[in-house]
Amino acid sequence: MDWYLFLIIVLLVLAIGDLIVGVSNDAVNFLNSAIGSRVASFRTILALAALGILIGAFFSSGMMEIARKGIFHPEFFTFDKVLWIFLAVMLTDIVLLDVFNSLGLPTSTTVSIVFELLGAAWMTGLLLTIESNDPIAHSLQYINIESTFSIISGIFLSILIAFTTGVLVQYLSRMVFSFQYEKRLAQFGAIFSGFGITAIVYFLLIKGMKGTTLFNPNLITWVLDNTALVLFCIFAFFTLLCLLLQRLFDVNPLKIVVLAGTFSLAMAFAGNDLVNFIGVPISGLIAYQNWLGSGVPADQLYQTFLASSDVVVPTYMLALAGLLMAGTIWLSSKARKVTETEVNLSSQNDEEDDKFRPNAVSRSVVRTSFLLGNIFSAFVPKNVRRRYNISFEKEKLRQATQVAGDAPAFDLVRASTNLVLASLLIAWATSKKLPLSTTYVTFMVAMGTSLADKAWGRESAVYRVTGVLSVIGGWFITALIAFSVSAIFALIIYKGGMVGALILMAAVLTYVIISHINFAKKEKKAKSEKTKLSLLDGEDLDVYVRSKKMTVAFVIDLAQQYRQILNGISDNNIHLLKQTNEELKELHKYTNKLKRKSLRAIRELNATDQKTSEVVVHSTDLLQDLIQSANALSIESLQYFENLHQPLHPKFTTIVDTLNVMMQAFFLQLVEELKTEQTPNINELRTTRNQIRDYINTNFEKQLNIIRRDNTGSKQALLQTGLFLQSRDIQAVLFRIGKLYGRFENN
Repeated sequence: MDWYLFLIIVLLVLAIGDLIVGVSNDAVNFLNSAIGSRVASFRTILALAALGILIGAFFSSGMMEIARKGIFHPEFFTFDKVLWIFLAVMLTDIVLLDVFNSLGLPTSTTVSIVFELLGAAWMTGLLLTIESNDPIAHSLQYINIESTFSIISGIFLSILIAFTTGVLVQYLSRMVFSFQYEKRLAQFGAIFSGFGITAIVYFLLIKGMKGTTLFNPNLITWVLDNTALVLFCIFAFFTLLCLLLQRLFDVNPLKIVVLAGTFSLAMAFAGNDLVNFIGVPISGLIAYQNWLGSGVPADQLYQTFLASSDVVVPTYMLALAGLLMAGTIWLSSKARKVTETEVNLSSQNDEEDDKFRPNAVSRSVVRTSFLLGNIFSAFVPKNVRRRYNISFEKEKLRQATQVAGDAPAFDLVRASTNLVLASLLIAWATSKKLPLSTTYVTFMVAMGTSLADKAWGRESAVYRVTGVLSVIGGWFITALIAFSVSAIFALIIYKGGMVGALILMAAVLTYVIISHINFAKKEKKAKSEKTKLSLLDGEDLDVYVRSKKMTVAFVIDLAQQYRQILNGISDNNIHLLKQTNEELKELHKYTNKLKRKSLRAIRELNATDQKTSEVVVHSTDLLQDLIQSANALSIESLQYFENLHQPLHPKFTTIVDTLNVMMQAFFLQLVEELKTEQTPNINELRTTRNQIRDYINTNFEKQLNIIRRDNTGSKQALLQTGLFLQSRDIQAVLFRIGKLYGRFENN
């Protein structure tokens, strides 16, 4: 097979992979508001988004400007060099987007493709400059510097404008509707929805009709020339429609806005961002076809054709791309993970799990924000502040945002604002030909509206700010990594030729396979943990029974970890100790989430049900004591054997094995007592506890005598005494758990 034909085939295959990883990342742009507000079932939302993607694919701009000449000047490169640039770009894009997807962080596919083209083109131009013995400064002629600076400035502006307008517009929206917006919705709902849908249609007109070949050019020109008249008619029609649906069929007009916005953003994403995934491979295919007909050697045919001709994607390719993207939305677990990150960061529930650790920067930002907020409040009239703050009274907020104990991340008012405002900003920037990223705009609007809704309270502010800063930092890291890695890949391909290209392809393929295997393992663990936590969510059981089931599941897990630790000590098995140490870290994270989940569960209880509340709180605290003791023993044991200290005496390992058997019997006994519907038999548990405690105390004293007599090394002495001390703590806590539930059921 011809080498260049092989490269074209590889580029097209990479385009398929890029579509999958790209959609997984960009899905957050149009799914966030609908999923966060739970406007419909998850399947309905996905179906609507998939339909928008399929239609939007046909509206994709026929001119692949960004891959053709937006970032570099192809007329200065020969055909073979252009293919090398495109190959480096696509390999980098696959890896970069997959990394962000695995981390669950949204990033911009536009920025990634721009800086990948920039890095690969600059490196290739630099190498050509060196080969020609020209000054290094001449390498800049190969790239479009003006376009690059325009894009970078657009990034900064889009972040600032989107966040600021999100705060202001949501502040006003909440002033109008409040959280308990049923009465206000009857007055202003139809008008608000009519305006929102009009803004969404305007967004589609600006983003969809320009560049498409599906409509008559005269019709497109007329619509664009008479935009004001068209928008007025649309506003009047949809306002009346929403009013009729609201009055006659009791339909919430905000749901129409959210669903229409989800569809429009999905459609615009496919129409706008499709170029990021298939623009480069299609440009390569067009260049290959031109080269075949030229009869000129690949290293002599300069790409003036690519620089001067429009790259039009065949309709069947757009259809295939649309089907692939729609399928990815349904099947990609990474898409759901990225969406989950943004929804959690904007959730009205300030007790969501916090995956981001606070740092000095986030604390400073929050501290400064509180200070500026106090200063701003001084200039706002008291009656305005009072009216606004009424919506945020804790009890009213809880009633307004919780549905049957299962709270959406935010309500339909904020979801509507997110979609309408993002649509308006993107449409306005597009009409002014300003470069921006749909990811940046939609994310920062969502963060701005969540701030205005006081979703970033004192309980969660530092965690949310840390998350936002992490995402924003990831955006700029995207540009840096995209430029650097694509430049390195271009260097390898340029210098290594066919061998270098094949090695890179193999390396990227290996990475993708390993990445998906590791991600599947992590998701399996996360699903298992979620299943355990769901024991506190079962609506068919009361809080006490749920707490008891959760305790049983935890004790069973800890029994296994304890057994593995002692087996690792007895057998000098470092691998088993490492595995157990990692499992205990996950179990420790689980206990932290469990405590928060337990506090939410006791809120379901009546004010008089004090005993159940105490059992739930004390049980989670005791479980945390268990994990701390097991974790301390695990770390000390692992460090001892990793550092190759003195092997343990066989007599001591025999004691360890016996203790292991006794403790496992105690774990099992407690589990069986808690599983029964009868009151736990405290006397039998006490008898077993006393036997284990006596065994531990006796051997602990003997061990102390051996340490004094034989002058045992300090590391070994610490491990041996620590084993007895931590085991004694564990058996004591296990007995206290049995007493806790026994005391409750006796009362």
